[in-house]
Amino acid sequence: MTGLDSSSDLISISDHFEDGAQYANFRKAEEELDRLFPVRSIKRVMLVAPPDADVTMFNYSTGKRGRYWNFAPYGLGTIATHLRNLGTAVQIVNLNNVVLKACRNSVSQDAFDFDGSWQDALAAAVEAHSPDIIGLTCMFTQTHKSTVSVCNEIKRLMPDIPVAIGGVHITNSFVNDKTSGSLVRDLAKADLFFVYEAELALKRFIQIVNKEEPVESLSQVYFNSDEKRLYFPNRVTPKDNDLDVIPSHDMMDTAELSRYGRIGSFSMLKEKGTRVTTALSNRGCRARCTFCSVRNFNGMSVRTRSVQSVIDELLMLRNEYGIDHVMWLDDDFLYDRKRTLSLFNEMIRQQVGVTWDCTNGVIAASCTDEIVAAAAESGCIGFNIGMESGNPHVLRKIKKPGTVETFLKAAEVLQKYEQINARVFLMIGFPDETYRMILDTINVSLVMNLDWYNVTILQPLPNTPIFDAMFEEGYLNTDDFEKIRYSAGPYGKHGKSAEKSRDLLSSDFKEAFNKLDLDSVPPKEHLDEIWAYMNFHLNFKRLFGETRPTKVQQLLKYVENITDLISPENAFALYFLGYLQQTCNGTVEPHIARNLDERLQASPYWQERFDDFGLSVDHLHKGEFPQEVVR
Repeated sequence: MTGLDSSSDLISISDHFEDGAQYANFRKAEEELDRLFPVRSIKRVMLVAPPDADVTMFNYSTGKRGRYWNFAPYGLGTIATHLRNLGTAVQIVNLNNVVLKACRNSVSQDAFDFDGSWQDALAAAVEAHSPDIIGLTCMFTQTHKSTVSVCNEIKRLMPDIPVAIGGVHITNSFVNDKTSGSLVRDLAKADLFFVYEAELALKRFIQIVNKEEPVESLSQVYFNSDEKRLYFPNRVTPKDNDLDVIPSHDMMDTAELSRYGRIGSFSMLKEKGTRVTTALSNRGCRARCTFCSVRNFNGMSVRTRSVQSVIDELLMLRNEYGIDHVMWLDDDFLYDRKRTLSLFNEMIRQQVGVTWDCTNGVIAASCTDEIVAAAAESGCIGFNIGMESGNPHVLRKIKKPGTVETFLKAAEVLQKYEQINARVFLMIGFPDETYRMILDTINVSLVMNLDWYNVTILQPLPNTPIFDAMFEEGYLNTDDFEKIRYSAGPYGKHGKSAEKSRDLLSSDFKEAFNKLDLDSVPPKEHLDEIWAYMNFHLNFKRLFGETRPTKVQQLLKYVENITDLISPENAFALYFLGYLQQTCNGTVEPHIARNLDERLQASPYWQERFDDFGLSVDHLHKGEFPQEVVR
């Protein structure tokens, strides 16, 4: 059997049936198509993006501050263009934007109805469009429960309309035997599951339903019928001209998304009100990181759009939607040196006029002087470098495409281009990772001396080597998707218990780790403490040593973003915002000191931390920061 546990009674053409059995399989597929589409016609398609998380994970004040991600449904937009080219009528319903917009526009928490907002929008769209099939995407594990709710609501509204579901989370969970049973159980009301990049598979499916293509062309689809469970795993991977498709931005709320939520990690460096969206230049990644699912989803190669196709999209975004900044969705944006330089040069030559960032990260080895110089000239304002660890053993074990020397060299190059805000992805909690290995990561990060370090705790994703290994070793329970820990982002679990004691949050680097057996593995419950330690020492404390005006201005905007949107209750952020204001402007805004004063009075935890570090709200009131603190 393929993709599901044996209890599912799956019938698959990948099991090398004899010709007669394979013919019977296609015959059963025809019967399913006749049942799902009695008139054998698909003329109208609705594509739905669910809220990123369900009501139990949504925090009103976070949404009201515009803190939640609000990415364009880029994959649905690409599918829509393919289907429109086929002559199919398409509508995209972005329920995540619906919820965030309703939250931002609400007058109070009592006046905001999370479920009611998206349910009303969905019902209105279904009634207006009368689709022949509804496609539902689920990109992230955190969206699983929300997707189930939307799927069930669609079936409540229109029980007879087939629902097809796909996306990265669906694929990763479906093709993994350890999670597929739970996925299909939770989404029992979905009629069809599409896996991997499915724009061509869905396009072909519609042609098969319309009897324009033979049933033998079925690809990447699973029929979720009680009577007939059929899986056709043949893949039709988009490449070459298939990739040169501009998504249907006219259906994606492109112009308003950044008004109601966040897009990327660098938009705060732009002026308030800047219109931001996403774009995709290539698909896939050359790396083989064991914790990442990109390679398993997109395949082993990197497939690129033509440079002119990308330029055409950027010009359209600027001219038709007023977009000023783009976050690249690419997982390996700098993959091909020659093509990368060509893209940057064309952006300059054709005066595209948008700035851009690589929130998803770039591979350090590609950060050469030649590439980074061209990136800066073409409008780059921010890079994330995926380092994860500064320990050679861990880097080899997780198959990271780089060495400590690679990361140090990339940092040396990026130091030359102050206009690029350079950040680093770090990860802790790998199996068998010791305190000493984590200390190596800290020490390498200090030498790199880049602008910010985004520290996360490992969250194993289905359909990744590290997930399988940790499952076999008994570290994971895959029975319930809700039990998976989300360790980063606005729906993450960092900071939920920030008021508890953290022995590692010491004012002295070496003292904290000297108390420990460095060759022991931190217990899981200790990882939050290590995260807090790294976040303070690698990010906040190092601000005292930054004197370059361009960098200080960048950091001022970033820390201001933390206090405004991300974590208003973080006393460290408030203190260092005051310090940066004093450094840049010669004065501290009174409300910053006032907010910090209130925070310290309300929290014995923060007051104790400030005493430990020699920090005081009086420094902000007086605009004077003692030299022993600054050092």
